[in-house]
Amino acid sequence: PVDWLNDRLKRRFDIMIAEGALEEARRNFELWDSKWQSSQAIGAPELIAHLQGQFTLDEAKSRAVTASSQFAKRQRTWFRKRMVAWQTVAAEQL
Repeated sequence: PVDWLNDRLKRRFDIMIAEGALEEARRNFELWDSKWQSSQAIGAPELIAHLQGQFTLDEAKSRAVTASSQFAKRQRTWFRKRMVAWQTVAAEQL
């Protein structure tokens, strides 16, 4: 279910912050180039924008979670169209 997934995405980003994602962004800040493929990682542009003073950390986290949710929606759509013969497993069984 979407609500279940969105909650997990939020918790995942909180864990990433707790485990050093912001510090990693800070170390890469001076060399940051938005054209690099690594700069497109979900959460990276949002954390850099926070370090540039464009967002509070909470706003950056919220935007990163939104970007993750949008990516997950694209994945669900892709799978739904291409994996119609696959067996569905309820999230509660995972």
